[in-house]
Amino acid sequence: MRLSLRTLLPLAAILLSASFAIAQTPEGTDKPAAEAVNAAKEALQKLFAPSNSAEQLAELAKEANKLGVPRQQIIEARLVWGLRNQDTAFLTKLLPEVEVLAANFDPAQAAAMPNAEAVQSFAAYIRALKAQEGNDAEGFKKHILEAIWLQPGQATVFIQTIEKTRREAKMAALTVDMKLPITDSMGEATTLGDVVAGKKAILIDFWASWCGPCMQLMPSLKKKGESLPAHGIVVAAMNKDDENALSIAERIRKEQDMKIPWLIEPPERPFTKLFEIDSIPRMLLISPEGKVLFNGHPEDPALWAALKKLDASIEEAH
Repeated sequence: MRLSLRTLLPLAAILLSASFAIAQTPEGTDKPAAEAVNAAKEALQKLFAPSNSAEQLAELAKEANKLGVPRQQIIEARLVWGLRNQDTAFLTKLLPEVEVLAANFDPAQAAAMPNAEAVQSFAAYIRALKAQEGNDAEGFKKHILEAIWLQPGQATVFIQTIEKTRREAKMAALTVDMKLPITDSMGEATTLGDVVAGKKAILIDFWASWCGPCMQLMPSLKKKGESLPAHGIVVAAMNKDDENALSIAERIRKEQDMKIPWLIEPPERPFTKLFEIDSIPRMLLISPEGKVLFNGHPEDPALWAALKKLDASIEEAH
């Protein structure tokens, strides 16, 4: 999913900016009651922390419930977590609670959702994701349009999901020419097939020196290059500078102390055209047979889902 030059985590921009509706301690409240209110407030803040794992979220939800955090706010926090992490299995399991929340939404207790229609739209969005997982194209279309109808102000975000779905369908039908001649930043000839030979897949980061977000993510790319080869994943970079690509790419490779394959896309831009790369940074995960396993932003959680399908022991490296 993309907006401008990068892929956004679905709906995160909407939800993370929402203010928490946490009860304030009235003046004159006795100390134990004030401490209880503050404990509940702190528990709710922890529930919305972006760094929570699924296990941490579950434990925090239990603790928040014990401390008297309203059930509505706990469900909202879990919904935000599922949307932020694009965890379709989690969201599908949560769907019955989201539907109950939509039917009984109390604006006075809202922690992240602006109104009942917003909750209803996210319920429709979850149904769309569920249909997508089941390869139900008609179901996906029905529910994603329902989500847009219920919350037109966020149509752009939902449309990104449509675009991603269409792109994934195209990518699934592609077979990459792994023998296409390319060069590295030293001018040495090679092919993607040569680079990935004997491995499970190749993860390619498309970047350019003029792309600020690309340069900011170089440390993350380096960490991937250090951790993923142990799991049979080759990590490589492919420069897209229009002029002096060889010298620019080699200079930055040295500056960043990169040890991974440092490739140059041919001037004809065959990969840009094939993969429909209209924004960078962009990462492609490709099998040795030339099948596209992932096409998206380096920070898209779906990348790690694709990597874990190749090796369940892979852990995220940022």
